Amino acid sequence: MSPTAPRYLYLARHAEATEDETALTDRGRVQATALGTRLRAVPLAAITHGPLPRAAETATLAAAQLGGGVPVEAAAEAGDYIPYLRHLGADLAWTGFPADLAV
Repeated sequence: MSPTAPRYLYLARHAEATEDETALTDRGRVQATALGTRLRAVPLAAITHGPLPRAAETATLAAAQLGGGVPVEAAAEAGDYIPYLRHLGADLAWTGFPADLAV
């Protein structure tokens, strides 16, 4: 087995959105830009964001601070979904942390 380089996954929620959640507020745009600035020294391979406009705008603004070359792409899997417990044999809406799943 050959050694592999470590891989890191950085997760960030979208920046502050407008009330209707269709865009970022002025403060949200500052937050997204600051996120990109903080990540400048990190060798990112890609930025993947959810399908909603607020997530796309956050990703685009953050990526603009990275000096170019980092691809930005949407992924439906990164959207806002209600968690479910597939291991119970059905897609059950999550209503909280069941005792056997509490951390």
